[in-house]
Amino acid sequence: MKVKLFSVLAEKIGPTIELDLPQVFKSSEVLDQIKEKHPDYADVLNQSLVAVNEEYTNEEDISLDSVDEIAIIPPVSGG
Repeated sequence: MKVKLFSVLAEKIGPTIELDLPQVFKSSEVLDQIKEKHPDYADVLNQSLVAVNEEYTNEEDISLDSVDEIAIIPPVSGG
């Protein structure tokens, strides 16, 4: 499953990352898989939100069949 990345994650890792997700997964598993591949960005990922089909989620069980898009939204910074 391709996962879209934004902001600093997109700049450092790329605009998408391919993950091997099980048929039913938790949003935390998405972040954990990215942290395994890119441990240097664990701090940013720990503060990031997961969006499934353009809605933020912290659902315990997400069915891959119902997913069109997954995106990781890092915290917004600026001043």
